[in-house]
Order: sequence, then structure tokens, then C-alpha cells
Amino acid sequence: MVQLSPSEISLLREVRVSDEDHGGLRASELGADEIETLARLCDLGLVEAQMEYGEAPDGEEDERDAGDNAQCYRITGAGVTVLREAV
Repeated sequence: MVQLSPSEISLLREVRVSDEDHGGLRASELGADEIETLARLCDLGLVEAQMEYGEAPDGEEDERDAGDNAQCYRITGAGVTVLREAV
């Protein structure tokens, strides 16, 4: 099992809730220290970074092409498992 700090577990939980609520945690919602923590979670395969409009339905491609896109973070199956085991 992966050993995570309390702050990493808390951020992983936040990513999961945001993923369920509205499709991911936007990078614009994060502080600099949280970006570093998310980079580690991504390296561990617990979170994945995606462009918010990367696989969007019709209409949102125009927003992506116009530069109105943002990176967001989504939890992976491995991340869900780690959260389940952390409880």
C-alpha cells in the first residue's frame, strides 16, 4: 500500500468529491502547495490530469479552440482504492 501524508489523503478526497460533483478539480482552485501535492499523486497514478475540454461533447470544442480550457484533476481507480483503505 502507498503511504500518504494526511495532507495528501485530504487532497485526494477533495479530488474525488470534485470529480463526482462536477467532473474534476480545476487547477485554478488550487494553491501552489496543492499543485505540488497533486503532481506527486499523479506520479503515483492516484490522480490524472486532463484538459477540461479534451473530450467534450459538441459545442465545447469551440471553447477549447478559443483558449477557454483548463486543466482539471480526476481520481483514478487506484486513488479510490487508496482512499477506501485509508478510512
